[in-house]
Amino acid sequence: MAENEMTDTFEFRRQARGPGNYLALGVCMGLIYLGWAQGWPLIAFLLCGPFLSFVLVRLILNEAEGFRLMASGIEFYRQSERRLIAWRDLADVTLRGDGDGGAECLLHLKGGETETLPATSGFSPERLGQEFRARGIAVQRHQ
Repeated sequence: MAENEMTDTFEFRRQARGPGNYLALGVCMGLIYLGWAQGWPLIAFLLCGPFLSFVLVRLILNEAEGFRLMASGIEFYRQSERRLIAWRDLADVTLRGDGDGGAECLLHLKGGETETLPATSGFSPERLGQEFRARGIAVQRHQ
């Protein structure tokens, strides 16, 4: 391993099992309880039932996407797809802004294939560029 190679893992993921969905579940259950306690269980279930179903389905399915920059390469996943790309197989990276302050990232492989890195909207293109440059990967920046 070269002495300037990064060994720290940089990771980010976005998933349905987060504080917002658990808070929504708690609020919905609280409203159903209040409706039940006030003697209006039918109204409570009719108003909160569909929302409760939606939140529970999101929590059970837990659709997740993310990536991890490790010493050996990039691991990324979205829904049921999981992939690991070794640093030696990566030619360069193209970064551009997504219009909301986040980044869009394209991975260009040496075989000519291009992959989109998921869950990059939480970082600015400059921040992701720093992480790739620290690992010796050429970064192209597009507006």
